[in-house]
Amino acid sequence: MELDRLKQQITVQLGRIVPSLVKYKYALIVLLVGILLLYVGGGARDKPQMPQKQTEEASNFELTSFEERLESKLAQIAGVGRVELMLSLEQSSESIYASNIRQAEHGGENNGSYESTLSTVSDGSYGEQPVRIKETCPTFRGAVILCDGAQDSNVRLAVTQAVRAVCGLSTDRISVIQMEQ
Repeated sequence: MELDRLKQQITVQLGRIVPSLVKYKYALIVLLVGILLLYVGGGARDKPQMPQKQTEEASNFELTSFEERLESKLAQIAGVGRVELMLSLEQSSESIYASNIRQAEHGGENNGSYESTLSTVSDGSYGEQPVRIKETCPTFRGAVILCDGAQDSNVRLAVTQAVRAVCGLSTDRISVIQMEQ
């Protein structure tokens, strides 16, 4: 008896709620999607951020890893065989940062001095990073490639063109030499 009365109360309450749900179904769908996006998107800010030192190191050019990657690509050229590569740099990569320069006068016309401070911006996690104006890429001086297939002129040409395209060197700065057996 008590159970029947409870079922009847629930049915009456659902009878009142269901028409409202049908009437505002699109608003409820948008609300539920918004709550879901807030819940799922909240995980991104909880992830630890990469420290500044690692970010800077990731952008630096590493000659040995570049040489290894280029060697593996050159070895895939038909007829090349084993490859050893040596690149020399004219200029390494360099980062140029913005700075604030302020003139401090100490009396007299020519007795002023200049103070320079590095310009920084907030990185979003209560820290600051310097403002990078420009980053220069390394400039190559020349390349020496030792390979098994260097006696074939077509292989030498293909290797020379590949290194020229990747490193920006002129062909007179690239030497392709037969590797010792």
